Amino acid sequence: MQIRMLRLMSAMLMLAVVLLLQQTPAHAQLMRPEEVVKITTALPRTGFNPGEVFQAALILDIVEGYHLNAHTVRDPAMIPTDLQIPEDSPVKFQFVRYPEDQSKDGVPVPGYHDDQYHEQVMIRLIGRIPADAEIGTLKVRLVVRYQTCTDTVCLYPYGMATDLEIPIVAPGTKVEEINKEIFGDPGN
Repeated sequence: MQIRMLRLMSAMLMLAVVLLLQQTPAHAQLMRPEEVVKITTALPRTGFNPGEVFQAALILDIVEGYHLNAHTVRDPAMIPTDLQIPEDSPVKFQFVRYPEDQSKDGVPVPGYHDDQYHEQVMIRLIGRIPADAEIGTLKVRLVVRYQTCTDTVCLYPYGMATDLEIPIVAPGTKVEEINKEIFGDPGN
């Protein structure tokens, strides 16, 4: 009799799991935090001189059906998105601007609302290249720590590393303006 009862309970539990999975989008059950976010970097020019102050952006593309907690959250139980810069970074960043910082200035920010990042958001940076930087590519390892959530569950926090590759050129080298849709057109 007990075996029969255990089998019945097991079958009911399996049915409950199947019904729950049918109500939740399949990708929400299968994706790990590192699969939910893609990070790309952007610079405004094709080259920078040693000692120069520069801008950069980290673009976070977030899979549909998920969101990240913003950098500034009202609920202390939520884990905020945070950019971690190693102490030994060759580039000293004076300024990190998260999407909600722009929103506070009254600028509409696509992808940010209700303490959450959706679809695509940008973290903007201002840094200074070391005066003694060698000509070539200067790599800076950055880590974006975030927590991915659906409307019903939040996953464990994750730190995704990305390399910001800064082309260092000799003074007088011709460089081009790029990524004007992000940084604007300095000629206008």
